Amino acid sequence: MRNSSHAAIETMRRLEGIVGSAMDAIITVDATQRIILFNPAAEHMFGLSAKEALGEHISRFIPERYRAGHSAHIRQFAETGVTSRQMGALGAVSGLRANGEEFFLEASISHVGLDNETLATVILRDVTERKVNEEARLLLAREVDHRAKNALAVVQAVVSLTRAATKEEFIAAVRGRVSALARAHSLLAHNRWEGADLNQIVADETAPYQRPGQLRFTGPAIRLEPNVVQPISLLIHELATNAVKYGSLSQEHGRVDIEFAIQPDEALKLSWHEYGGPPVSPPQTKGFGSTLISEVTTRQLGGKVEIEWLPVGMRFTAILPAKVYLRETSPSRALTLQAKILPIAKEKSGRVLVVEDESLIALELCDMLASLGWIVIGPVGSVAEAMRVLDGTAPVDVALLDVNLDGSLVYPLAERLASEGVPFVFCTGYAQLDDDRFVGRPVVRKPINAAELLGEMRRATSLLAA
Repeated sequence: MRNSSHAAIETMRRLEGIVGSAMDAIITVDATQRIILFNPAAEHMFGLSAKEALGEHISRFIPERYRAGHSAHIRQFAETGVTSRQMGALGAVSGLRANGEEFFLEASISHVGLDNETLATVILRDVTERKVNEEARLLLAREVDHRAKNALAVVQAVVSLTRAATKEEFIAAVRGRVSALARAHSLLAHNRWEGADLNQIVADETAPYQRPGQLRFTGPAIRLEPNVVQPISLLIHELATNAVKYGSLSQEHGRVDIEFAIQPDEALKLSWHEYGGPPVSPPQTKGFGSTLISEVTTRQLGGKVEIEWLPVGMRFTAILPAKVYLRETSPSRALTLQAKILPIAKEKSGRVLVVEDESLIALELCDMLASLGWIVIGPVGSVAEAMRVLDGTAPVDVALLDVNLDGSLVYPLAERLASEGVPFVFCTGYAQLDDDRFVGRPVVRKPINAAELLGEMRRATSLLAA
């Protein structure tokens, strides 16, 4: 008898130890829903001592709007043994701490009959952090979905609205506009969608189209709001391509001055002035490019636009509201930037190795290069396949390398090409390379613009020669 009593006491002590050391809150209530057990984890969770909690009604820890019917819920869930992931057993989606703070809970309930009384035990886990993370992931997924669909809608509009006299001109126009959107997207991604520098946008959108000394831009360091980066990138792209086709950049000695300044009323003034090109006059018909320039400036950016057709060249001036740039912009910090790219000479052609694992991109790239007179080797979709091609073919003059080949990085191939003196250009959708060994190597961002690609191929060759 004594042994049986001793065993019972030991068992009770062990149970008390388990309940006391449990990481989850354990609360037991009697048939009237009064608390008779409140373990240390419950004390920590709800912010009051067991002494204060014992005898209290369980509804004290349920937000008032969820209290109706909680007793019936406890009985129902206790009898069925159902586990609730949002404190459904207590008829609520959250718990209530002693200080009035609500928080998310996960609960399970069981019951036991003892001395003709039914006791219910609730085991609770604070899942606030998990819930916040789940909501953050859901929000991120929705935002990614929104941005992806919005980007596709813009591309669809570009394709639908672009007009050209020939198929080749249409393809070039669409490629150019989509590339401008992609460059803006890469800038935003690189800056964690916190805006982008106007100087960088101008440099990116004009680099493929001008010779050294043709373009000069001055102004303060201005950081644009995220939602205006793509529209302004498209605006600068259209001005640049128009200048290449009809304006000052179509001539060897033509030039463009770009100036941006913060005006006394805090509006942003953006000027594009062309000199030294062929005589210009207002277009007889308004094409999509002209419409895009006007619509982006006035409707999307909420600004004013003025275009002058002068004997010396076209002048474009836009006055944009202060909301397009971030307020930390410093009007006193003036910059004068001179673009530095290789002169446009007669295009060289030769044998080019294309390493790209995405079939449609590879086909487009090969078609583009073939139309420009290059002999295309490939495309190949892996480093191993590219190595075999190099072992078994005549030397190549330049290689185009996708950075990520179905999860494998192309850098071992780049190392071999560098050791053998073969120039190469990285073609990637990443905002930047993640291998410091190749910093400064020529890179083009996807989707690829033909003029930019040829420029970087020339630069790759010149780096090798240097």
